Amino acid sequence: MQSSLTPQNMESVPAPAEPFNIPSATLTASSADNSYTAIYSETPNNGPTMFDGQEASSSTISLTITENGSPIVTEIDTAYYLENPYRPLGLTRSSNGGQFEFLYNSINSLPSMLTVGDSGPLGAGTYYVVNTNDAIGSLTETYSVASNDSSSVLLTTYATGTVNGQSVSQTLNYAVNASGAFDLQSVEILLNGTTLNFINSCSGCWDYQPRSHGAQHS
Repeated sequence: MQSSLTPQNMESVPAPAEPFNIPSATLTASSADNSYTAIYSETPNNGPTMFDGQEASSSTISLTITENGSPIVTEIDTAYYLENPYRPLGLTRSSNGGQFEFLYNSINSLPSMLTVGDSGPLGAGTYYVVNTNDAIGSLTETYSVASNDSSSVLLTTYATGTVNGQSVSQTLNYAVNASGAFDLQSVEILLNGTTLNFINSCSGCWDYQPRSHGAQHS
């Protein structure tokens, strides 16, 4: 006799190894009769580089947003970090022609196991005009873990702050399974005062596997 019991939702999974490697993902949103498309990717770069006076590894993070087919946001970040264990240092950003850099003042790692109900800080830092000590804003990052389904939990990371007097906000939602593989499910972005919820058109594809170099959480 087959059981009619509904499978229990997953309660705990290993945290994905960082830095994340996210092949180009296409996400869509709509608001006030406008349609939006976002293309998002995170790609670790080869070889070491220098950042803030020390040798570091880096990743390129790309975000392009179109409104009704016309580009409205073009953002390229270079994120810098140490590996084994992973430790973020900061980033440089080019957004719609403007450039600035971000340095972490405090860092908190994800726990090695993500358990439903977990939450806490990930880091905080300051935005600067490139190659100066002129502060132009700040950012705080946090995370939470929620129930998702019988094979994964939902990891959400939040980043909120201000740059040049403008509010910035970005929320990323990942489904993480029992092997630590993850699927970027959605991205919420504050755009011109409106929060848009971009849904991954390939949600559930599980394209993103744990990195093989063995990066560890501190």
